[in-house]
Amino acid sequence: MPSQAIKPTSLGMTGMRNNDTWTDGLPICKLSGVGMSANQMYREDGTPCSEHEYEDRSIHFCLDRENHTYLYGVFDGHDGAKAAYFATQRMPAELSFEQLTGKTTEEEVKEVFREAFLSVENAFLESIDPRIAERTQLLDKIPDGMSQFEAAQKFPETFSRLQALDQEIRGGTTAVVALIHAKTLYVGNVGDSRALLCKKDRSGVLKVKQLTADHTTSSHDELQRLESLNLTASKIRGAKLGNHELTRCIGNYFMKGGYTEFDILSSATAEPVIAEPYITFMPIDESCSFLLLMSDGLYNSYKEATGSEQVNKEIAQMVVEQFVEQPTLTSIAQTVVDKVVRLHHDNYLTKQRNITTRDDITLIIRNFNFPLRSALTPSAVSGGSSPRPPIHHRPHLRTAVRTPDLSSSSSSEDITLCKEPDSLPSLPHERLLPGLRGHKVDMSEGVSNSVDDNFLVHHTDTNTTSTESSDLQNPSLTQFSLDEDGRIHPYVSFDQYYQAIEEARIAGLISESQLYQYK
Repeated sequence: MPSQAIKPTSLGMTGMRNNDTWTDGLPICKLSGVGMSANQMYREDGTPCSEHEYEDRSIHFCLDRENHTYLYGVFDGHDGAKAAYFATQRMPAELSFEQLTGKTTEEEVKEVFREAFLSVENAFLESIDPRIAERTQLLDKIPDGMSQFEAAQKFPETFSRLQALDQEIRGGTTAVVALIHAKTLYVGNVGDSRALLCKKDRSGVLKVKQLTADHTTSSHDELQRLESLNLTASKIRGAKLGNHELTRCIGNYFMKGGYTEFDILSSATAEPVIAEPYITFMPIDESCSFLLLMSDGLYNSYKEATGSEQVNKEIAQMVVEQFVEQPTLTSIAQTVVDKVVRLHHDNYLTKQRNITTRDDITLIIRNFNFPLRSALTPSAVSGGSSPRPPIHHRPHLRTAVRTPDLSSSSSSEDITLCKEPDSLPSLPHERLLPGLRGHKVDMSEGVSNSVDDNFLVHHTDTNTTSTESSDLQNPSLTQFSLDEDGRIHPYVSFDQYYQAIEEARIAGLISESQLYQYK
């Protein structure tokens, strides 16, 4: 089931015509791609139907070409898209106007990054201050202790306006944001949107690492934080705070300034739901392959559809497979999203699990140096599309995947994902990687659960050839050796053709002007 086409509606800004926004002037990062799909409520007749408006938003900008500063973000709105949209406009503003100038240490940049999250939060709450004030005045007109039903009967206009204000105030959003500055990657998040980084180890094996912390009522760390605020963890564990389980987010006034109105949070000694981000950073070196930013709709839909406990690894593996199939990063991201959408919908149709709805999905891929099939070829340079090699002309790819500990899903553990092909040289992403087939899954090796605190490993190319056989390999297919640029050596001789052309020219059968048509 192809994902529903998305064209998020801009809310506009004062002084701008049509739906233009100031971020329209920021250059898009061409080293990234975005895939997305609107939420679905499944119907018996199979007709697609959205349960609510599309609430995800995303950014992927080049903030400063000269200093190689890039900004990426996925914002998963709830109770409307207003907070998510606001964040897409405000977050770039908090990092685009010389805030990073003169910041030379990682700790200084990290602090600017942290302040950007808090500034977006404060600015959003300030934007709804007039509505909060109006709501407070209207509440004073309704006697204390009066039920909503009685209020609706005795003060219909006031009650109706209060409902409208509540809807405008209620909105919030998660945020997972990646900042690349001075060859260092900074990732921060509030909520349950995720960032995954794929890096090569010394053996050329790709490992996927979750760089974010899930801030929900099921998180052990978050429950400990809430307990320190005089709340009872056993009552909060797995509970919904309003319409969701988020313990950190941007916006959502009722879970912050208005938390005392909720019994489950009323005893807190300070605001229990906060916008303080979880931040990590690391240098970008040649071992970094690609970065994934995703809303929870992607990994939750995949988990619901498959029941897998290795969601991060398997989503990253899907991305790896599409790197050798798709011509652009956007098509890679969209294909992965579409595959998850299909898996989820198929489970609804087969009734394997009790699935009735699916949330919005957004996936951003930022490539560092993973080989991409869409390299510059003569046809690509001239504006045409690069023809896909016939299957019997494609070299074979073997990929070894080790089985991680099924409980390993936290941001502090490395999960072995896959090994780059032994038979191919390490290629920069600008060069052509021919279409590859036949990923070999090796389930024979275990994985150490030790944590690499530094998470800085150097890639060493290996020229050894795997001796393992692949069930997907067809022994009848011809294998070709590659030149130093990863291209297939010529295997058809045109000498006789050109000799015939030359003989025809000498015999006067073709003119000099016609000669170029044949060559």
